[in-house]
Amino acid sequence: MEQFWSRTKVAIPFSVVYIGLINLTMEWRPDHSFFIIFVTACLILHRRTHHLVFILSAFILFWISYDFMRLYPNYLVNDVHVEDLYMMEVKWFGVYNHGSKEILSEWFASRKYVMLTVIAGISYLLWVPGPMAYTWVLSKKAPRQMILFSYAFLLTNFIGFIIYYLYPAAPPWYYMNYGNGTDFTIPGSEAMLAHFDEIINFPLFNGIYAKNANVFAAVPSLHAAYPVVGLFFALKFNHRFWIWFFSFLTVGIWFAAVYSQHHYIIDLLLGLVCAVVAYFAMIRISRTTAYTRFENWMISRLEA
Repeated sequence: MEQFWSRTKVAIPFSVVYIGLINLTMEWRPDHSFFIIFVTACLILHRRTHHLVFILSAFILFWISYDFMRLYPNYLVNDVHVEDLYMMEVKWFGVYNHGSKEILSEWFASRKYVMLTVIAGISYLLWVPGPMAYTWVLSKKAPRQMILFSYAFLLTNFIGFIIYYLYPAAPPWYYMNYGNGTDFTIPGSEAMLAHFDEIINFPLFNGIYAKNANVFAAVPSLHAAYPVVGLFFALKFNHRFWIWFFSFLTVGIWFAAVYSQHHYIIDLLLGLVCAVVAYFAMIRISRTTAYTRFENWMISRLEA
């Protein structure tokens, strides 16, 4: 009973603050209800579920921060780049098709194969579950490595979010379907991944992208950054299985990002830059006194 009340003392302040912030700043959605019920239940019900929240804390903070970007979209801060980004992609990475130069996404659009779509769809579905699985494994074997990796993942997102606001940009599917104009009412699109939904006969990606918080956040590709961050840490920790896993996942997601019409190659390369910067920044941060205190506090929560 004492442990129950100890867990409740953590759950109640979190729930009150989160619910208060959402009600004060935005319209309440069903996914907010699911999120707060799930996290609060995990914090209270059992020691292991309580630990799970701290293990996945970086991912929880990522979801909350991404959701709050709805309050002030990046297209209100700077002009949206549509055609100029497309023309850069054509110039640097375009391919010839019937005598004219086009981007790879357009080239793939006329070569829609079931196998390629399945590879792209499965790869894209692992963009967050892959790093989350690695975090879970590390929590059992090396919790300090888990904290370092998971918060490098979070830092990667924050770097990407800053660039979103500095350089709002439309994805390839937007320019391919709507041209150079900027219509802020256009919802997110699954683009070529609609073919994956047709194959499995279920609107999986349609449901995911219909809830997209911001269509004009294509640069950089954080999809491309996540498996690279995982690969860097798998190499650092010498985890052979995960080196192979993140290597294949990087290839799969980078292919899927272009094939699905969600990202330009330029976006992928900038995602790589985000991963590199986040990795070395996190290594440097980990040597500070403040990080050591945070790490020790996290370990104390996991051992409580």
